Amino acid sequence: MQPYRIVIAGEGGQGVQSIAKIIAQAAFDQGKKAVYVPYFSTEKRGGTTEAFAQIGDTVPAYPKFTKADLWVVLSQRAIQRIYSYLKDDTKVVVNSFLVKDVSTIERWQPLEVNAGKIAAEELKKPRVFNMVMMGAMVKLIPGLDKAKFLDALKKQFQSKYAKDPALEGLNAKAFEIGYGLA
Repeated sequence: MQPYRIVIAGEGGQGVQSIAKIIAQAAFDQGKKAVYVPYFSTEKRGGTTEAFAQIGDTVPAYPKFTKADLWVVLSQRAIQRIYSYLKDDTKVVVNSFLVKDVSTIERWQPLEVNAGKIAAEELKKPRVFNMVMMGAMVKLIPGLDKAKFLDALKKQFQSKYAKDPALEGLNAKAFEIGYGLA
C-alpha cells in the first residue's frame, strides 16, 4: 500500500493533534508504517492548528506532503489553511457543526458530519465531538482494523480513563456513531 496521506485542521484545543497521533499509533500497532507531524501556529488555544499523518506498508520518504488522500476540517477558518492539500480524488470530511459554508470545497462532495450536535444532544458531552469525527475518518482510511483502533484509543487515554471510567464508554460510543456515518 502506498502511503495514505491525511491532513486535519481546526482550532487549537479541538483535538486535531490527538486525532492524528492516535490514527498514526493505531496504524503502527497494526503493523503499518506510520508518521505523524504536528503543526502549531504561534497561538495555542484559539489559533488554527494542523496535523499530518501518513500510513502505509513502506516508510514514507518524507514526513510532510503536498496533497492529501483524506482532508478533514473541524472549523470554518481551517478550510483556507489546508485548501492547497486537495487533489481531484481527495476524500473530504467536515464538522458541519462549525463548518457552515462548504461552497469552496463542494466539488469534493464533503461528508458533512454534525459532530458538535451529536456530541451535545445525543451524547450530552460536547467535548467528544472529535471522537465522532475520528470514527468517520477511520472508516475512510484503508487497511485499519476498527477493533484494533479502539485498543489504540484506550492506550492513548489510559490515564484519563483511570480518572473517569465513564469516558471510555462515551468515547467508544462517539467513535461508533461517527464510524456509522461514513
